[in-house]
Amino acid sequence: MKKLILAGILLLIVTLQPHAQSFNGGIKAGMVVSQIAGDGFSGFNKVGLNGGFFVQYHVKPAVSLQMELAYIQKGSAHNLNPDDPASINYLLRMNYIELPVLIQYHLNPLVFEVGLSMDFLAGQMEEINNQPNDQGDAWRKLNVASVIGLQYRLNKKWSASIRSINSINSIRKESVPLNVRRYSKNYGAFNDVIAVSLLFYI
Repeated sequence: MKKLILAGILLLIVTLQPHAQSFNGGIKAGMVVSQIAGDGFSGFNKVGLNGGFFVQYHVKPAVSLQMELAYIQKGSAHNLNPDDPASINYLLRMNYIELPVLIQYHLNPLVFEVGLSMDFLAGQMEEINNQPNDQGDAWRKLNVASVIGLQYRLNKKWSASIRSINSINSIRKESVPLNVRRYSKNYGAFNDVIAVSLLFYI
């Protein structure tokens, strides 16, 4: 995984240099809210961070390709309900290095984008009733997610972005009770994320 991340960083650096009229890039940072479909809890209750670098290549004036290298926090959270005897405090924090590749359509000041992201699990932490619950071997190290988003160009240097990021394959290696099906007959657990970011073009 480290080699892939280093390769991604080198690609971002190298592609910023040639063909300056077609290439641009920058940095982004923002917040995410997330849930896990198939864990028995509902609601985008887990708040996290998202930030990284991007390179954009204009195939045509209105069409571009964008590649990113970023850090994103996903997971799930649930607060104890004192009126429900079966309720628990639950927190699952999953840290990913994501490599999205997007196709963008520019309709100034709006930019519509769609693509796929390869997400590499860098670490996770799970707590039940404030006690650690280590099941690190249960999670897949690689997850593929769909990305659908909308940017609003504030000016030449700044954009605001909102995205929906949803797992295509299960983030768990094996299914457990309460898991759901998505895109196949197999049951699993799936990250669902809404990300809001600011982008600065260098």
